[in-house]
Amino acid sequence: MDSMAVRISRIRVTGVVFFAFLLILSSCSPEQKKLDPQQEHVESMMAILAQVQKNLGRIQQKEAVVERLSSGIEGRDTTDVEKIGKDIMASIRFIDSSLVASKKLIRKLEEENKSSSYRVESLDRLVSELKIAINTKDKEVNALKGNVQKLNTQISSLIATVDVLDEFIQDQEIQLYTAYYITGSFNELVAKGILVRINPLEKLFGSEYRLASDFNVKLFKKVDITETRDLFFNMPLKSLKIITPHTVGSYELVGGKSSSLLLIRDENAFWQKSRCLVIVIEE
Repeated sequence: MDSMAVRISRIRVTGVVFFAFLLILSSCSPEQKKLDPQQEHVESMMAILAQVQKNLGRIQQKEAVVERLSSGIEGRDTTDVEKIGKDIMASIRFIDSSLVASKKLIRKLEEENKSSSYRVESLDRLVSELKIAINTKDKEVNALKGNVQKLNTQISSLIATVDVLDEFIQDQEIQLYTAYYITGSFNELVAKGILVRINPLEKLFGSEYRLASDFNVKLFKKVDITETRDLFFNMPLKSLKIITPHTVGSYELVGGKSSSLLLIRDENAFWQKSRCLVIVIEE
């Protein structure tokens, strides 16, 4: 059985966000820093940069996991080999989804900064460097996948069957990692049976919206909670209001006058209280 040596050159992105923060702030005069719209733009850009750095850090961690699991395969029994194979493929899927999410965030960052009247030119250079880092990481991951394919027959067989798992196991995993979300105006969500109109007495106690006791989840969009770390909305931040309960600190809504981004910091904590996310678009 041939052993595999996985060599991955590490891209040191630690400190990129901090450096970006210094550059952005240094480009603003004291008078400019007092302007709320500019500060909002800077904070929105920094939040996206921080998420990209976090994604790259997670990718490096998963690469290390694949490297560790791929070494010393010889002499292990079938049960261990199958478990190792599943762990390797799960790590690779995580890396793929993190790369896709990072590319989307970088594109969004680039578009938002270029179209903003408070554009920071130093941020454009940082975006270019991050794009190079992500493209390099993409090539490394492709090389990693090629090496994984060269593992022994048992692992290769397992890899071939990972995407054709037993139907019962697939159903269980889909249910375990599936969540749902929907957006719309109050009237739209009432018409779909997601929200119900409240009486005047409830309004006296500060209530504005109330979820229906039962609703059709087929009206919602499905997401995989292990792969979905951000949701983009073509709406200004001030127009969005999350109705369903989600753990404080597990997410952040960032954005500006034309678009917004829901950044999920901790997937498990965010979806723990509700697997359905309802967002009202207030006019």
